[in-house]
This record gives sequence, structure tokens and C-alpha cells, in this order.
Amino acid sequence: MKTLNLNIKNMVCPRCILVVKNELEELGAFISTIQLGHATIQVPETLTKDKIASRLDTYGFELLEDKEEILMEQIKLGIQHYIEMLEKSTKEIMLSDFLAHEIGKNYNFLSKLFSKIEGLTIETYYINKRVDRVKELIKYDELNLSEIAVKLGYSSVHYLSSQFKRVTGLSVSDYKEVMKNENRYYKNLSEALGDLREKGYTYNFNRKEDCLECKDLCASFQIEELNISEFYRFDENEDAAGKSVIYGIETKDGLKGLLIDNSNLQNKALFRRLSDKLRDGSGEKMG
Repeated sequence: MKTLNLNIKNMVCPRCILVVKNELEELGAFISTIQLGHATIQVPETLTKDKIASRLDTYGFELLEDKEEILMEQIKLGIQHYIEMLEKSTKEIMLSDFLAHEIGKNYNFLSKLFSKIEGLTIETYYINKRVDRVKELIKYDELNLSEIAVKLGYSSVHYLSSQFKRVTGLSVSDYKEVMKNENRYYKNLSEALGDLREKGYTYNFNRKEDCLECKDLCASFQIEELNISEFYRFDENEDAAGKSVIYGIETKDGLKGLLIDNSNLQNKALFRRLSDKLRDGSGEKMG
């Protein structure tokens, strides 16, 4: 057995750790330590880094060998950790001090190198990532803007709003409206249904063996005859309907309706065809 230290790009969440861990173990590796961006493993002599890189590349991960690239990834992960720290702690610490301590290098050195390689400052990258987190919290719709400001360490709601508009070009209220208008922002199944009905999806479709039927039209349709123009999946069990998916369907004659399913996908062949049809169209949208 030999020891390998792997520096891995694009590990950004706990699920990434799980995926990487599973794939490494599938290759026969014993995991000594694993965290975002790094793993130390014991492997058979025959298992090469090239083979590991090829396996991880399938999931969008990349093995890093260049020292500067490794340092850039450490800085980005450090900024992610800093934002997470802001959410969990009231302790005040400057980003520069946090990164210097976490990475173990002088902040001025890190700052100059980051600007040189990435083409923007650490501060700008941090601001963009913090605004990304604001977007996520807005979408979750569990906190008001004042609570988001406190959670992410903004000095005031006004400062958050100003920074949000400077980065995105939109006010927070305009951003919410754009998200809703683009059919990407629904708090729950009920809101999605109401809005889609208003947009003309008035007919109801149901499964029928290997096709879909619309009793309102007294007609049955093959999947190939339909266009899947909308798709939403609600993973949060917030509605009485539980976990559900909504398909927005259009016939060749321009008639629009909805197919609602509780995600148990009893007719797997039928829903595989629906998924294939969806991939040919606009793609999946999350509620």
C-alpha cells in the first residue's frame, strides 16, 4: 500500500465529500482523512493518480497538482468556510485574518497571487459569494431580509440591498419578481399550481398505461406528440401532497395543461420517456 495526498477541485459541500469518498473506496482506497478540497488515502501500488483523476472527473471533480492552483482552491474554500462561520457565530473576525490563519500564509501574499491568477481581488470574490448566499436564502423564503442581513454579517439591510444591486444589477424585490417570472421561484406546490393555471395551463393530464390522457379533451396522447414546456420538483414536504413533480404540457394545437405526480414514478417507462422529452426542451426547474 502507498499513501496519496489528493488536492481536489470543485468539492463544495458535504455531499461532494460523500461522492468522492464512495468513488475512492470503489477504486480500492482506504480513506485516512477527507474534507472539502483534500483527501489522504492508502491505495494499492497498482492504483495510479491518473486512474483516480479519470474516475473523479466523471463527477466534475479535478485533481490539482500545480501549487498555485492548489492555493487558489484553498482560498476559495476558505472564503466558503468564512461565510459559513458568519452564519453560525457572532464572533467578529476579519476575512484577511481568517484566511491567513486557515491557510497558514501571509494575507498580502495570498491577495496578490489571487488577483494575478483569478483576475479579481479576494474581496470581490468574497462579495460575489456572499451575494450568492443571499440569493439562496431569498429562494428558501424562510428569513426576511433583515434576518438575512444579520445571519450573513451585514451591518444593515440597506448595506445588503446596496451590495446586492451593485453585484446583480437588480434590487432584491426586482430579483424576486424576475425569479418568479422566469418560473424558477415557487415557495410550494400550491403557489406553482396557481401561477401556472393563470398562465393558461388549464387542462388536466393523467397517466394511462404508456400514454397520457386528458379527460377534459376526451383524448389520449403519446409522449412524442407533446411538448414538455415546464417542469418543477418539490422535494420539501411542505404540502399535503408531499413530494411532487409538475409537468407543464402543450399539445401540437397549442392547448396547455398539467400533469402532477407524487414522484413515486410507478410507471417508470412512461416517466423515462417524459424525462427524455424534457431534456430535449428547457430542462428541470426546482421549486
